[in-house]
Amino acid sequence: MKTLENWNEQIHFEVPADRFRTPTNVEEVQEIVRGAYAQDQKVKVVGALHSTTECMVGTGAVLSMENMKRIRPIDPAAGTVTVEAGVTLHDLCAELKKHRLQPPVVLEFGNFQIGAISGTHANDTSVTRGAQFSSYVVGAKLVTPTGEILEVSETQNSQLLPAIRSHFGLFGVVCEVTLRVFKNRPLQITTRAQEVTHFLDHFQEEMVNLKATSDQVFGMLFPHTGKLLWECRKFVDPPAPGIPPLEGWDDVFQRKGIHFYKDVLVPLVKAGMGVSHSAVVADLLSKAVIEVPLGIFRHGSYLIDPCDRGVVYQEHDPNFDFYDWMFPEVSWCDMVRAFLALYDRFRRGRDFTLPLPTLIYFVQRDDASLLSRSRNSGMMAVDPTYPDPADPDWHDFRMAFNKIAMEHGGIPHINKTRDGAIHHFADACDQNALQAYLQARQQADPKDLFLNDFFKTLFRLGPASARSFTAGPGKAPAAPRSGPGPRVGGSPGKRPPASAGS
Repeated sequence: MKTLENWNEQIHFEVPADRFRTPTNVEEVQEIVRGAYAQDQKVKVVGALHSTTECMVGTGAVLSMENMKRIRPIDPAAGTVTVEAGVTLHDLCAELKKHRLQPPVVLEFGNFQIGAISGTHANDTSVTRGAQFSSYVVGAKLVTPTGEILEVSETQNSQLLPAIRSHFGLFGVVCEVTLRVFKNRPLQITTRAQEVTHFLDHFQEEMVNLKATSDQVFGMLFPHTGKLLWECRKFVDPPAPGIPPLEGWDDVFQRKGIHFYKDVLVPLVKAGMGVSHSAVVADLLSKAVIEVPLGIFRHGSYLIDPCDRGVVYQEHDPNFDFYDWMFPEVSWCDMVRAFLALYDRFRRGRDFTLPLPTLIYFVQRDDASLLSRSRNSGMMAVDPTYPDPADPDWHDFRMAFNKIAMEHGGIPHINKTRDGAIHHFADACDQNALQAYLQARQQADPKDLFLNDFFKTLFRLGPASARSFTAGPGKAPAAPRSGPGPRVGGSPGKRPPASAGS
């Protein structure tokens, strides 16, 4: 048996050795899927196992795409690159950097595999353009449940593209992805700190200022001290040849700032929490370990190459936990106030603290994917992080967080919100889009070959899969439109073309 576990070691499952497969080409994938289909086995692709939910747990044939990592020649005229599913974000960035290009979205985790993040909630932060990685997918090649090849693009089976951008591994085995790429432009980073109460009290004014001066804004809220640190990023023209982007004694530290969370912050907080979980220790950690070192970044601006942001996490790197929810901008202030009140209750009642910052990022309104969390409005995250995923008080805090998150219009991250996404996503997301998605998924995979228990529970599906889903009493919602293009998912009861693999 082979034991697989996720990145923070909280989810484990075993796979018989002969069912764990690492194909090297599309033909091998077809052979594996056809065999599973004939034997009524499930098929699951595990990706980089970074998820903190059970979305990647498989019970039949389990595939790792790690050996399918070829990058096709870049198409400069189209501004696209095609890669195999196992290519990591780090390797893609390294290749694009040679051509003075960059992915449209560069996340902090370089281990992510492109096949996985091409159809999930993976996002960065942006106040000027789409922040979801999948929104820039313009084509994909999949192996369908019967082992056939399905190609989806803006010109071929285009009606399926919004669903494939939310594939979550449920439509087939994604073998290739074509992605839009951009000219490489450095990000100029400036930081500023303020009291969270001031930001909340002057929210409209502060938001106008952030959006007017930045392309991306990333926030770190320290609940214990009420401090809010903004990292403001602006795309700028590259410096002239021979002029270094940074000058001064803190150049090295500044350049390594993009690794600060991984290499400095989390290990020190874990060490402190190993001594004591008390509020006194949390206060010392916040001030001595977090706020003082971060103060160096406020000495001025500096430049980074976005292609350098994809950090490769090693197997034994710190295994902290996320709890990612997003909220409409109009609800965000009330949610943060409720979150701080909840934190205060846990701090007073249980001496429970959040020594790591709560992360804030922006996702602009974006309906390019059916299960986009920002289909209907611009969204802002409230994403608490914690150094000990197994702490029972952290579990209880998450459960209480779920309740107030739903009260404020929150939508959980399917891959990062353990115990929250599985129970709340189906209620929180756009119901019309969900119905269209489930119809398309059922038509593409009528035997539920790719549907595991996590997604069956998440979408509240019985044996009849999408046919058991209801969005309201006796009423099936119409499929939504994705921009000016054709209706997504087709009319109720109408099957997509045979090329969809059904």
